[in-house]
Amino acid sequence: MTGGGISNINVQGEKLLLVQDALGWDKARKMADEHKVKAMGMLQSFLFQPKKEDITISYEEKRFQAFWHIVGASSFEYKRRARYQVPAETVVQDVTFQEKEYKVEAKGHTFEIEGVEHCKEHYREEIMVDAQTDQPGDFKKYFQFPTKVLQSTDELTADGTAVVSLETKASFLVRKILNNLVKPIKADQILDEKIGIEELSLYFYPIYTFEFSWESKGKKSVVEFDGVTGEIRKGRKITDKLRNSFTSDELFDFAKEVANFVPGGALAMMAGKKAIQIATKRD
Repeated sequence: MTGGGISNINVQGEKLLLVQDALGWDKARKMADEHKVKAMGMLQSFLFQPKKEDITISYEEKRFQAFWHIVGASSFEYKRRARYQVPAETVVQDVTFQEKEYKVEAKGHTFEIEGVEHCKEHYREEIMVDAQTDQPGDFKKYFQFPTKVLQSTDELTADGTAVVSLETKASFLVRKILNNLVKPIKADQILDEKIGIEELSLYFYPIYTFEFSWESKGKKSVVEFDGVTGEIRKGRKITDKLRNSFTSDELFDFAKEVANFVPGGALAMMAGKKAIQIATKRD
């Protein structure tokens, strides 16, 4: 196989996508209000069940979480010489094939011919992981909902909404896919070989988080609502690190990391005006 190196890998389908918010603050707050008692309902006795008015919402936030969806494919076309053992009946002593005589071996009753194999192989790899934790998740469910292509991450943070830090690097995931796509090929002549990334997408989706407080009992509970699917699950408050993430420096790091790895660097240019400004100052 001919070598290539990462710079020669074809990368296309670079996108930043926002899965459309189906809740909005008004609906999310209404759902939170209706969920108050249930959020505190993990008590052993119904005698100690709180009343709705006993519970207040002590904290609320909206944030964007993200996941990577990366698809890669490779194909190889090649030729190689091969020998074939052809079975024959026990009474056959020799075979004339294409004006050439082949002796049938007594053991196994076969004769051997040589040919050239024309081979094609195709492979596909797909990764979907949380962009913060590097963990796989049930992200396919978001593909059935409308999405918006983002021209810049500035569109996410314009109203002050927090975005979780992007700890999982695109380069790590792409290399992981490429490692699985590059296959050992036993060939005498390679006719064609292709390897590339068909999609390199970073999806953002909204999460609404509410902290409920039952002051008289000193109890708290955090619940989050998926802004796309409406799913309710036990949540956690965004930490200071997360709230302050996706700062200019981190946007620049994200842009630089993608630009250094991906030919064209379309994702890097989507990382926002702040990243570009910082890059200009540092150059």
